[in-house]
Amino acid sequence: MENTKRNAEKNLKHIQVYRKLYNLIRQGAFAPGTRLPSEPALAEQLAVSRMTLRRALALLQEDHLVKNIRGKGNYVCLPAAASNPITVSQLFHPIYHCCAQAVRETELVFRIEPPSESFTQALGRNSAAMVIADRWYHGSEKVCAYSLSFLPIEVISEYRLDLNDAGGLKEFLEKDLYGKAGACSTSFSFTTTGNFTSAKYPLSPGSSFILIQETVFDVHRQGLVFSKHYIPAEHFDLRQACFPSRDAEKRVIAP
Repeated sequence: MENTKRNAEKNLKHIQVYRKLYNLIRQGAFAPGTRLPSEPALAEQLAVSRMTLRRALALLQEDHLVKNIRGKGNYVCLPAAASNPITVSQLFHPIYHCCAQAVRETELVFRIEPPSESFTQALGRNSAAMVIADRWYHGSEKVCAYSLSFLPIEVISEYRLDLNDAGGLKEFLEKDLYGKAGACSTSFSFTTTGNFTSAKYPLSPGSSFILIQETVFDVHRQGLVFSKHYIPAEHFDLRQACFPSRDAEKRVIAP
């Protein structure tokens, strides 16, 4: 079974700090609208470097839990109004429709971990365990995009996915998922976390990325997969994001 654990991410301190702060915010230790302690004070409180803390805060900003106001500090965001998933006749894989670079090969590794509160919240369902899949999209010269996906273990069972067959899991995430889904909730935002989230391969010499957060639901509005797709800003194609074409498979280079 290809269950390669990316220990570099699992043991990264900024992931641990992110989860700790996420739980503290969700539990009300830091009230909405209030300012977090200064970065030096918070880093000292958590016994981590300021760089580690800043990376954790950047992930919280992706989740719209923290907002940085230049010159003032980091503030806990007010709760956002819940959005309803959009039902569409056909869903599209964001990387193939929003990245201007053609994909030659998709590399996947996955691991199984206990569910975290953040992704239970994102999927809107409880799970006994989560399958976490990293995908790197190799272009003609380098990796041009990255996706991080979270699947409840129950989805693996429901769709009879064999975790001894990594190719089957990749086929499900890259193609089959979008044919089986009934609805999708997608948001686009700017982030600086692409390179250190991708970890194994740098995505860009710069630090500007478009983050596409996507929750795919079945026909009963049950969460199937939550994904974060990272595309370097210089490779992001806004026209494809707004008007996806049906021939986006042309962006995939035949091996």
